[in-house]
Amino acid sequence: MVEKVPPEVEAKYAKLVKLRETLAAIAQERASLEALLAEIEGVLEEVQKLPSEARVFKMVGNVMVEKPRDEVVKELTDRKEDVEIRLKALKSQEESLRKDVERLTAELQKLLGGGKPGPAA
Repeated sequence: MVEKVPPEVEAKYAKLVKLRETLAAIAQERASLEALLAEIEGVLEEVQKLPSEARVFKMVGNVMVEKPRDEVVKELTDRKEDVEIRLKALKSQEESLRKDVERLTAELQKLLGGGKPGPAA
């Protein structure tokens, strides 16, 4: 005979599944932002090596436009800062979600009477 899972356990399990999906999406977005940040830093480093009077071109849609080197450096620096802020927020959110997943997993294990009990709060 199969035992019916209590509604509390079903609800916690459903919440755990959603948290894990959200965590995976945030981790993927974080990885994308880290790659973008690395690309921006690489380009910024190369542009900063150029003399200030060097001709610098920037892609705008499907067109390359000449821009002053210092203006490109400013744009890249601003973009880098924006990405770093977004990345910091995502890392914080990811850490918070990770803790929620661990806490909920421990609660479910305790409710189901299996596995190691979570740390005492």
